[in-house]
Amino acid sequence: MAITVKERELAAVGISVASGCKPCTNYHVKAVREAGASDEEIKRAVTDSLSVRKSATDFMNTHALARLGQEGSHCDADGPDSTNRVRELVSVGAAFGANCTSNLEAHLAIAETVGISQEEIAEIAKLAAFIKERAASHVERLVRMPEKEYRATAQRRSEAEAGNRSV
Repeated sequence: MAITVKERELAAVGISVASGCKPCTNYHVKAVREAGASDEEIKRAVTDSLSVRKSATDFMNTHALARLGQEGSHCDADGPDSTNRVRELVSVGAAFGANCTSNLEAHLAIAETVGISQEEIAEIAKLAAFIKERAASHVERLVRMPEKEYRATAQRRSEAEAGNRSV
């Protein structure tokens, strides 16, 4: 089964959120709406990706504290009983976006149980790599900006976000 445009864009929203890229999120929320996704479907993609990102944080907390001889706690990925094809496309992409191998391994195993093919996984991985590269380029641009230009850009962004909130 080929990934539909709507599925691809829902995964892209999840990857963008998990990667922490506001411009990517803005772009893909608009694109997924154009692809016919409901607000509820978009919210689900955001929620699932944030769950994966939080789980990635928890995994790294446990890993780092173990290096200090301490215990941490982590949450496991949802099992196959509580998922479906779209949730796993989003979760695989989000795990890739959050750089969490533990989460990625878990969601790859679950993806197989809901019938996602290796070709579809490869497509989501390619999409995630592209979005992560774009996210990094947005951050790198900020680091390379002279202070005066940075302040002007931050002011424009703040004004634009304030305008979006009032709509």
